[in-house]
Amino acid sequence: MVWRANWPFFVAVVVYAFAVLAASAYWHISIDFQIYSDAFLLFGSGVTIILFAVISTRVMLERPQRLFPALRDRLLVNKLPERLIVGLPVALILPVFFSLFTSMKAGISRIVPFYADTAMMNVDRALHGGHDAWQILHPLLGAGLLTFALNFLYNLWFIVMLVVLFCVTFSTGNQRLRSQYLVAFVLTWALLGNLAATLFASVGPAFLMPFYGDETFVPLMNYLQATDSTFPVWALDAQGMLLANAGLDGPRLGSGISAFPSLHVAVVTLNAIYLWRFGGVMRWAGVAFLVAIQLGAVHLAWHYAIDGYASMLATPIIWALAGRLSSARPVFWTRMKDHGVDLG
Repeated sequence: MVWRANWPFFVAVVVYAFAVLAASAYWHISIDFQIYSDAFLLFGSGVTIILFAVISTRVMLERPQRLFPALRDRLLVNKLPERLIVGLPVALILPVFFSLFTSMKAGISRIVPFYADTAMMNVDRALHGGHDAWQILHPLLGAGLLTFALNFLYNLWFIVMLVVLFCVTFSTGNQRLRSQYLVAFVLTWALLGNLAATLFASVGPAFLMPFYGDETFVPLMNYLQATDSTFPVWALDAQGMLLANAGLDGPRLGSGISAFPSLHVAVVTLNAIYLWRFGGVMRWAGVAFLVAIQLGAVHLAWHYAIDGYASMLATPIIWALAGRLSSARPVFWTRMKDHGVDLG
């Protein structure tokens, strides 16, 4: 069961890991395999406690004659043993995967200097009638409360990402869909967050001044700083942390600067694609969150608009590719089956 459900994900992660290790050896990039170990342990423990508390409360409200057998039966009905068997191996690999990703992202400047921002700005303006995208949005979004709301949703991205990822990881329904999502998740981070980010090395609007001495987005940064005196703009603190980490050696939690393409937008696009088939509230919540993240990415000076457009175009292609890869079967599996060996 474990191998059949997870082999495309395992293969994708192993191939990615070998590519990262080869790149790190060639360009002398520091790799830390444990950057996210504590964060995932904390999140996983928190989710486990919350879920167990919710299930226990619901069972107790039903006032069963014997509490513990009733609780056990409820867990069995929800297929907890099967979910753990299938999902735990993936969950244990995820912090290593994220640590490898962050190590590579932090090492982009060792591979190629940031160079593409001028081209990105020119293309962005060409698509928006000669204006920077934030200038078009500012009359609509340039109010402190709206800026705060977008920043709240932008920060919520990480939690939403993990919730969807863990729900898929521990799902036992449509195994092909589960496998497709997990492979697409790995490919999105690897191909867009590492490969494309290196090929089109750029820092984004918030970092134009410190990296290039370019004052193009100073008015936007001034607005965000002025708003921060009334409504907290957490993006400014995060941008300051990233800038400070950029001057240090080695990867750190959440470190690494890159603008094109937007990984935030790519992940919510992937989630919107996945949630679309469920219809109803889930479908439109995924779409609404995608729109909010794209607006926030531009308004909070994280990205040029085209960073998000590129992600929205590339992610469906990755989804389709992941579907093909998830449907394939390794040659050795077929041969083992021919010899009567069940790989489960």
